[in-house]
Amino acid sequence: MSEEHHYPGAARNFIEAYANTNYLRPLKGKDMEYFYVNRGMHSELKALMGELEAGARTTVPNNTKFLFVGHTGCGKSTELSCLVNIIETGSGRSDFLRNRFLAIQYSVSEVVGLYNIEFVDIALSIILGIYREMERRGYVVDESPARRVYDWLYQNQVSTLQEPSRPRDSMGLDLGLGSLVRLIDVRLKSEGEIREGIRARIRKYIPELINLINQILYEVSAITGKNILLIIDDLDKIQPLDAALNIFREHVKSLASFDCFAIYTAPISLLYDPALKHLGQFLEIHYMPMFRVHTKEGAPEPADSPYVAILREIVYRRVSPDLFDEGVVEAAINITGGVLRELIRVIRGCCVYCEEYGLSRITHNVLNFQKNKLKSEYYRILEHDDYQWLQRVKQTKNRADVNMRHLESLCVLYYPNGKGWFDVHPIVTELLEDWEADVWKQI
Repeated sequence: MSEEHHYPGAARNFIEAYANTNYLRPLKGKDMEYFYVNRGMHSELKALMGELEAGARTTVPNNTKFLFVGHTGCGKSTELSCLVNIIETGSGRSDFLRNRFLAIQYSVSEVVGLYNIEFVDIALSIILGIYREMERRGYVVDESPARRVYDWLYQNQVSTLQEPSRPRDSMGLDLGLGSLVRLIDVRLKSEGEIREGIRARIRKYIPELINLINQILYEVSAITGKNILLIIDDLDKIQPLDAALNIFREHVKSLASFDCFAIYTAPISLLYDPALKHLGQFLEIHYMPMFRVHTKEGAPEPADSPYVAILREIVYRRVSPDLFDEGVVEAAINITGGVLRELIRVIRGCCVYCEEYGLSRITHNVLNFQKNKLKSEYYRILEHDDYQWLQRVKQTKNRADVNMRHLESLCVLYYPNGKGWFDVHPIVTELLEDWEADVWKQI
């Protein structure tokens, strides 16, 4: 089989490679066909599909809620996009999912942003996400919930006893559903005092807000004849970290109360938060494992290990093997510690460098240049106390020595294997060794 046939979407030059390595763009359509690599047993996708199928086969669908947890950049969004693709185009066993489910997927960052988000913001984004999807599919749904939300967002006084007002445009004409949705979208993107004012008005109406969401979900399910699967992505990227954790600490019951199946992404530190020990009572937890590219003792996994092989294929599906010197891709895999997004980002940087300097292949020297850029990024966020924490993690590999901030910033990575272990990111390990050498010089 020719390489061109084996990797039909792979770039043959660095301009194409730059486009193919856009690590910020979720895989959709042709990109999914060309670039997606099945992780097999290293993915939670089959487990999620199995639970969705089991839940939908019961006489009354159990509307399970799932928590999809993993390191930032480990590929959660890609796996969820693949799940949506399977539901929309499924065949064989997944034909059942296509016939039984309507998937509504969106990123919270596209609706309300990522800074200092509350449950109210999430709930409002769900309403907007559902209406957008129905509009995209050409379904006509009841607009009264949208009018209620419009009242909350644009009026100074609201009452649950009043009928929703009839919003009008500048000509005095009633606004249609499409216009309402767009006005809601604009308001949800407000910041500062406007956003806080909206939250203050709506917080006391959270039960009614949940009822509105369930009202819309019921109608959409009745119209389509399918179970609704709501997929809310990028909750794990909300900043600061405490804001993301508080959504689950304070509102996990509300997140579990929607009348649909749902998948929420979440930061990995959620699993280690003492305040969230009860999480499993409300949400089924699925952990997206890291690619294990080093042994617990720190030795690189062999080039033919399944973990390295999957990552190598992910790269080659985007960028032709002919554009790399021997061993460069494996070296890139080792220095990025199995963090998928970081790997693609480093490869992209190499492509830009080669195009800029007229090089025909990515060499080890080019890779080292990109590694040093990444090293500088980690260096800027680390202070003296951080190195002391990281030194203990490097020695013990133990959860008790892990600072959650280091887990979220990828300075520390978790590798599951039975009990699993924690380790310092390979590039951060180099910084740690430099710090230790400087400390010894001062003694």
